Amino acid sequence: MRRLEFALPLVAVLLAAGTGAAEAQTPSAACGDKVTVQGGDTLSSIAQRCNVSERSLMRLNPRVDGSSDLRAGMEIRIRGESSPGDSDLVGRLRSFANEAADLLSGLARDAQTTAEDILAKNPDLRQRLERWSEQLRGNPAETGEGTISVSPSEGPVGATVTVTAKGLPRDTNVVIGAGRPQAAYQVIERAKTGSDGTLRTSVRIPDWAGEADRLVIVVAAENSDWTLRSQPIRVTGTRL
Repeated sequence: MRRLEFALPLVAVLLAAGTGAAEAQTPSAACGDKVTVQGGDTLSSIAQRCNVSERSLMRLNPRVDGSSDLRAGMEIRIRGESSPGDSDLVGRLRSFANEAADLLSGLARDAQTTAEDILAKNPDLRQRLERWSEQLRGNPAETGEGTISVSPSEGPVGATVTVTAKGLPRDTNVVIGAGRPQAAYQVIERAKTGSDGTLRTSVRIPDWAGEADRLVIVVAAENSDWTLRSQPIRVTGTRL
């Protein structure tokens, strides 16, 4: 049992090391070295405004896979060298998590118990593992787990629509945004997912949406790690 008592802190150290790696690799970054995204921006419009290529923007900002990942108010890097660790950071973090899981399983075998029993007696360790599991799930849209729907599928400016999303990280603060298809979105609400990873809330079609005939509703991580976008809804005019 002494090996178990000695190694449990090591599992926590592995997790803490992963957290440190994530913080260390956070991009440090106007059309100088960085620029603040405006509502309706696209990678193309930013690239043209700042005299850089879209490919360069995506290389310098690994979290941005396309214009739909842009959020009004966020800062993106325009010039500079990409960090060697940016592209494989998630892979390294997964490696930390796998090492922790393997170590935990080995400890359980040696102690003739189960990993579940160990976690039941170490709630702090369980909480860390669960948090890592949520963080490493990635973009729910890319994993196929996340779905989002908006009802009704059309309405005037000022009307209320219901947003339902499933397959999201559990008990997690998120932002709800709105924007034109394939352009930067603007945050209009904040919410928190339920213990089952679902979200159901009502939002108002913003006033500025009257300038567009279609609108996309977005549910995204507060830190922009992932975004989930609805099918476009039709804006039918201004509510009387």
